[in-house]
Amino acid sequence: MILSLLPLVALSVPLASQAEVASNSPYKVSLSAESYVRFGEPVQVKLSLSALRKCSVPQGWFTGMSFRLKVNGKDLGLLGDASEGGHQKGVPLVAGTKLEVSLPIRSETLSKKLSTKLSTKVEPGAILNCELSIPGEPAALTKFRVVREPRPEDLGKLDLSRTKVALVTNFGTMVLSFRPDKAPKTVENFVKLSLQHFYDKTKFHRVIPGFMIQGGDPNSKNDNPDDDGMGDPGYKIDAEFNDLKHVRGVISMARSADPNSAGSQFFICHAAAPHLDGKYTAFGKLEEGLDTLDRICKVPLGFNRGGQKTRPTKDVVVLRTVVLPVWK
Repeated sequence: MILSLLPLVALSVPLASQAEVASNSPYKVSLSAESYVRFGEPVQVKLSLSALRKCSVPQGWFTGMSFRLKVNGKDLGLLGDASEGGHQKGVPLVAGTKLEVSLPIRSETLSKKLSTKLSTKVEPGAILNCELSIPGEPAALTKFRVVREPRPEDLGKLDLSRTKVALVTNFGTMVLSFRPDKAPKTVENFVKLSLQHFYDKTKFHRVIPGFMIQGGDPNSKNDNPDDDGMGDPGYKIDAEFNDLKHVRGVISMARSADPNSAGSQFFICHAAAPHLDGKYTAFGKLEEGLDTLDRICKVPLGFNRGGQKTRPTKDVVVLRTVVLPVWK
């Protein structure tokens, strides 16, 4: 079995891509996946199925054995071995059945497929455009990118003015670009922490609609919300105040009253905040994902330890950062 079948769940991750079969079909089926994945790590795929009338569907849909993989336009075949049998066996469904199934593709399965079927070795820095589909249902597909990140020690080899970082959250993905010409040490620090996977499983612990969302605190990984906003990577970095404006989508470093107290925490402007210009280190902006930013700003809020209504009552989690490298 190449995939693990988890209990039926409803995910809050927006679809990277989704299509449904024609309306005359007895069912509607779609696939979705998180938009960016690191090479060697699982790809979370969601199968959504709705039976419009009594019908049956192949068993392989629920194991993933019959998913077809394309990479950079090249057909790599089925994820599973068709000779195993059983994956075409019909599973009966009654009218009105609605299913959402999470299917994590194991890292060794995808890595082996990519490494053995591609004509070239998947080197650090490679970005692979992938497509999963259900054979016989060509409209049911999802697209995502698999990235083989550079090693942390290769940070100095990256062109940070063109390298980007994808923040994959449970509300969608935001892709960041950077301005090392304005804040070189800040950009280097953020990309370094991203390569170290420092931000994985941190939360956006402070959300103020019409202003900004704040994250990057390692303390937000624990179960005590009262210490959120107080953590750092174990060091501080100096301010690099500059002339970048704090407009919608700009990313900037959070800090205390001390200008040189930033570490890992950052914020992304939901709207213009000119009162921060020249007083906080802006160092990049969203290239993609303003819709994700808006979704996060609609999350229900509760009160933080200071009595301010800025704490999300539903966790907004950075599932992973994925560095999209460009070499010098």
